[in-house]
Amino acid sequence: MFQHLARVFASVLIGFAGFAPAAFAATPLKGWVLENSEYPNHQGMLRFFDLVKQKSQGRYEGQTLWRQDLGAQKDVVPKFKKGEVDFAVLSNAALTDAVPEMEVLSLPFLFSDQEHMLRVLDGGIGMSLEEALLKKGYIVLAWYNGGSRSFYSRNKPLRFSTDFERLRMRVANRDSMISMVKALGGVPSTMAFDKVGDALKNGELDAAENDILSYEITEHYKIAPWFVFSHHNVLPEALVVSTQRWATLSDADKELVRTAARESGTYMRQQRSQLEARVKARLEKAGVKFSVLKGSANFVARMKETYAPVVKNQQATDLMIRIMSGN
Repeated sequence: MFQHLARVFASVLIGFAGFAPAAFAATPLKGWVLENSEYPNHQGMLRFFDLVKQKSQGRYEGQTLWRQDLGAQKDVVPKFKKGEVDFAVLSNAALTDAVPEMEVLSLPFLFSDQEHMLRVLDGGIGMSLEEALLKKGYIVLAWYNGGSRSFYSRNKPLRFSTDFERLRMRVANRDSMISMVKALGGVPSTMAFDKVGDALKNGELDAAENDILSYEITEHYKIAPWFVFSHHNVLPEALVVSTQRWATLSDADKELVRTAARESGTYMRQQRSQLEARVKARLEKAGVKFSVLKGSANFVARMKETYAPVVKNQQATDLMIRIMSGN
């Protein structure tokens, strides 16, 4: 009898198995970041999607794309606005197009270093900027650290504001950078970046500026071994979500995504800090002579004409003063 019941029970289980629901398909998410996987911001996006997958128990699956896949930032922003890209790590340039006062964040010598920038964006100023961006369709989930740009030269350390006089210096082709060099008494050049190495070698240029990672990758350190941590341009980035994707999320999933984003921000900042420390150690071993600026107030004092085109209303002026004063 028991054997008969066992066979009946087994047949019932088999029948239920035939009606078992199919495994759910994860909702695909698409993210974009400018650089490849060797860079901290790309690693931050990967970490973000890993956390979203974990916290949602596999209900979401993210794909991280970069410049080679979708193009440069100018190509991706329109796709992001249409909802064709769900998440993106955008530089301040893209955000300034939406909220003009964001241009203040790109002013030279605004932040003392990367830590100063992150404290500002993690505090009340960052929250007010997030609110302004939200009105323009940019939902900021976390602030990333895009690093900072510093000076390097062929023949001497650049520590004081007077050290830049008459130097021929290559800078990024932006009005504020060109004006910065002129304000320091130098001669700005915006030659193509791939020509900078040869120009430093043959003496056409005396100095240049970039982040420490590019300084190593391009091997400019072999020609211009004097590097000063000026942090004259600190680079905020924002992890943003499209309004279209955000509208599809439940309140619980929105909180899940925000939490994952904040955790990914912490992670990517650590990755950048550790990477830059390793690069600095390698460069020191290669003979690079590092220094820091002296008399930072003197640099800021020279920037009056550089700041004027950006700080042209009370709102921008107040923002700059709050950042510089740490309020």
